[in-house]
Amino acid sequence: MSCTSPWDWSLDSRNNQELVTAADWAKSMVPQPSISPSQWALVSNQSQSLQNLLISESETGSNNRPPKLNHMNDFPSWKNRFHTYVQGQSTDLWTCFINAFNTNLETAASTSEGYANMLENDKKAYELEKKAFATLTQALNKDIYHQFSYCKTTKALWDALVARGEGNAAARKSRHDLLKKEFESFHFWKTRL
Repeated sequence: MSCTSPWDWSLDSRNNQELVTAADWAKSMVPQPSISPSQWALVSNQSQSLQNLLISESETGSNNRPPKLNHMNDFPSWKNRFHTYVQGQSTDLWTCFINAFNTNLETAASTSEGYANMLENDKKAYELEKKAFATLTQALNKDIYHQFSYCKTTKALWDALVARGEGNAAARKSRHDLLKKEFESFHFWKTRL
């Protein structure tokens, strides 16, 4: 029975042929690959290497991509990598993370006429803030950024991340004590074995 489309499913009772299903028709339309087992192994190894490269680039960043913070538990090590990335982009860029942004510049730049009338230094500060905020938000996993979406300036977002990631002095002491207790428990089990 010749079948040119999945809708041509007539049963030829004279030849006792089986009904052609849509799945059979679809399979017949797909060209069969001619990859040998050794070629397939090479491709699968390359995909693993590609996966490792993508994971590594996500963690460490690249020239045009900041390192990604995928989980708040990774914040202490990510903070140092991110700081290095920002400093590598522009030494002036880091000032947006430590100095408050003049929100009056945001209002002034909200229209093209207002932006055109801004002083050069104000334009530079505005553009630097926008670049810093974009860099920081691109470095955050969407689930993490969603928790801080109320932050509208780079410094506010950075301070909120630091507060959550490092905690206050009491939280840091508590974390230190917990790690010390875990280490002592591990050491105790090691000596018992």
